[in-house]
Amino acid sequence: MTDLYLKNDESESDSGNLKNTKAVQDTIAWLQKYLAAEVAGRDLYIEQTKTLKDPILVQALKSFASTESGHIINIREKITELGGTPKSLNEIREAQKGVSEASHQVSAPLDMLRIDLKIEENAINDYTAGLEVIPDPGVRALLENNLAEEIHHSLYLSKRINEILESTKARIGAIRGIEKPGGKEASEIFKASVEVGQARLQRSWLEMSMSGLIAGMNVTFGIIASSYVAGATAPFVGANISKIFGALFFPIGFMFLMIGKSELFTENFLVPVTAVIAKRGKIADLLKLWSLTLIGNMAGIFIFALVIAGSLNQIVPQFVVGHIHGIADNYMSRTPFVMVLSAIFAGWLITLMTWLLIASSGTLARIFIIWVVGFMIYLNSFSHIVVASSEILIAINTGSHISYLPWLYRYVPLTIIGNMTGGLFFVTILQYLQILHAASPAPDEHFSSSSYELDMMGGGGRTKTAEMENVENIEDTI
Repeated sequence: MTDLYLKNDESESDSGNLKNTKAVQDTIAWLQKYLAAEVAGRDLYIEQTKTLKDPILVQALKSFASTESGHIINIREKITELGGTPKSLNEIREAQKGVSEASHQVSAPLDMLRIDLKIEENAINDYTAGLEVIPDPGVRALLENNLAEEIHHSLYLSKRINEILESTKARIGAIRGIEKPGGKEASEIFKASVEVGQARLQRSWLEMSMSGLIAGMNVTFGIIASSYVAGATAPFVGANISKIFGALFFPIGFMFLMIGKSELFTENFLVPVTAVIAKRGKIADLLKLWSLTLIGNMAGIFIFALVIAGSLNQIVPQFVVGHIHGIADNYMSRTPFVMVLSAIFAGWLITLMTWLLIASSGTLARIFIIWVVGFMIYLNSFSHIVVASSEILIAINTGSHISYLPWLYRYVPLTIIGNMTGGLFFVTILQYLQILHAASPAPDEHFSSSSYELDMMGGGGRTKTAEMENVENIEDTI
C-alpha cells in the first residue's frame, strides 16, 4: 500500500527531538487505540463476508477489509517509527474477545450494516479527535488519509441501510395491498422501469437473441387466431364487423409474449432506454439489445411464415391465408407518409402498454391492458414492424404478388422509424420530462447503487484493489 505520509529532513529531525517525550508517548497511545479499532473492523468484515448472500455487498466488505489492512500496516509502521512497539494481533483480539464474538454472531444483513456503520462513525470521531491534539505532521497525514476512507465507508453503509429499509417498506406495502390513491406516481414508474431495464441490458447476446426469436414466433399465433375469426365471419357479417371480431382475438399473441417473458423489438423503447437515461446502462448495450431482438423477431416470424406455407390447407385453412393476404396488401399499398404515421401510432401504443404494465398491479389489470392495446393496433391496422412483417412474410411465402425487396427496402425502414418515433418520443421522452423535476427522487437516485458503491469504495483517485475489480465484474454479469 502506498506510504501516505511524507517524510523529509525537517520532519525526521522533529521526530528525533520528540522521542522519549510525553508528546511521543501520547501519540503512540493514540495510534495503539487506532490499531485495535482497525483490527476489530477488519476481522468483523471478513467474518461477515462468510455469511452474507448478496455478492455486491460481499465484495464491498472485502474491499473494506483490504482498506483496513492497509490502515493496520501504516499504523504499525508509524508506531515503530516513533520508537514504540505495536501491539500484536493476538493481544488485540484477546482484549476484544467478548465484544467481537457478540458482533460476529449477528446474521441479519441490516443488523450487520448497522454495526458496521457504528464502527465507522466511531473511527471518524476518533481520527477527528486525534487530529485536534497530535502535532506530528507524518502522523497527521496518516490520520487524514484514514479518516477520508472511513468517511467513504460510512456513506456507502448509510446508503445500503436506506436501500434495505426502502425495499422492506415496499414489500410490506405489496403484502398488505397498500396502494397510493390513483396508483403509482410517474417517478415511481420510471424508477421501476430503470431497475428492470438495467437487468435487461446486462443479459448475454444469446439470451437477447433467443428472447427475440421466441417472441417473433409466439406473436404470430395472435395473427393466425384473429385472421381465422375475421376470415370465418366476414361472409356473414361483412368485412367491418368481422374485423372487430378478429381484433378481439389478436391480443392472444401479446399475452403469450408478456406471460412467457419473451420480447418484441418495440418493447425496448422504454425500459432499457430509461436505464441508459439514468446512467445505469450503456448506449452500446442498448444498441446491441435493439439489434439482437429485431433480428430475433424477424427470424422468428420468417420461420413461422415458412411453416404456414408448408402446411397450407393441411393445418391452416386457405381462407385464413387469404385474409392475411388482404392485410399484407393494405400495408404494402400505403404511401411512405402513411406507413410512417401508422407506425408511429403502433410504437406509441406498444411503449405505452409497457409503461402501463409497470404502473399496474394484479394479473387481471395487466391482461386488460394487453388486450386493449392489441385490440387497438389490429382494429386500426397500425404498422407494427414485427406483426405487420409477419403478415407480409406469410403472404409472400403463400403465393401473394408481394415480393421481398419492396418489403425489405421500403416497408421495413419506414416502419422502424415510425415505431421508434412513437415509442421513444411520445412515451419515453415525454414521461421523462414529466418526472425530470419531481421533488421526490434525489438526483443521485438516478445512478446505480453498484456505481455508487464503486465510488464510495474507490475513495476518489486511489488505486483500485483486486476486490474492487471483482465488484465491477459482478456488476457486468448480474
